Amino acid sequence: MLEPKATIIIPNHNGMMYLPRLLESLARQTERRHEVVVVDDTSRDESVAYLRGQWPSVRVLCNERNLGFAGTCNVGLRAATTPIVVLLNNDTHVDGNWLHEGLLAFENEDIAAAASLVLLADPPHLIDTAGDEYSVVGGAMKRMHMQPRSAAENLDETCFSASGASAFYRREAVARVGYLEERFESYYEDVDLGFRLAWAGYRCRFAPKSICYHHLSSSYSPKGWTYHFNSARNAEIVWRANMPESMQKRHGAARRLFLLIQGANKMRQGCFRAWRAGRKAAGTMGEMISEKRAALPHADAEAVTRIESLLVHDWWAFHVRSRFQQRAAGDPRG
Repeated sequence: MLEPKATIIIPNHNGMMYLPRLLESLARQTERRHEVVVVDDTSRDESVAYLRGQWPSVRVLCNERNLGFAGTCNVGLRAATTPIVVLLNNDTHVDGNWLHEGLLAFENEDIAAAASLVLLADPPHLIDTAGDEYSVVGGAMKRMHMQPRSAAENLDETCFSASGASAFYRREAVARVGYLEERFESYYEDVDLGFRLAWAGYRCRFAPKSICYHHLSSSYSPKGWTYHFNSARNAEIVWRANMPESMQKRHGAARRLFLLIQGANKMRQGCFRAWRAGRKAAGTMGEMISEKRAALPHADAEAVTRIESLLVHDWWAFHVRSRFQQRAAGDPRG
């Protein structure tokens, strides 16, 4: 039997409707040197029985209590022993060369993460994400979100972080900087990990031929409380814990303007209360922020320069203009 090169980790919570197509797509991978681990987060549907009955080659780990997305992923990450670990949402399916192309991205030792080209599952298969981007005012966005697939053909291979929908990681690098932030539960945990990897000198690479199809927002509604609360809370923590102090000072006024605009947009969406509650919750987590900040080399000038080079500086075009474009495209988050 071939020694596995990668462990594919699928966090699952009531994902029975998506699992058959996903596992069938994994069974068709041209790269056979892999193992599949499904970590079930207290599902109430038939997921576990289905997996154990129909997919005996799949390793199933069951949480004793609900851990949320980040905690569930970490169960799989800690159980893996292969050089590469891959986080893959349960509401996805992948092309036959998805794994092969993702693994090709790790040709250099300083590459610790690779982002797939994640497309919307339903035709015309617009781009969900071509990797995460992060701006100088502290907002993350999916690169090329809602753009046609062809828009990814000439993208720069460097991106800030890999979206958790389909994210490849060098296992030893993640173990070195720390796993996903479980206190986040969901949202911004991939960006937070991307920051820590960048501070440690690692790079994230975009793998455009590693194709994944994603049923967007099947776990949380883009109009729901959890999405807006967690996103607002975690975004504030990421900014305060990970951004270099010099950049926080330099872009502080722009960030305040950005937050005013963001708050107005949440009010328009009818989600202002959840967004405001999330930001207030972040204000009570000073000890956590200080702990995370103390673990990073903020005094390292070379590291600060490296972080700055990865960020989007034209924040107005990135956040404001792009939102109008998403709204025109029919994205409910626009």
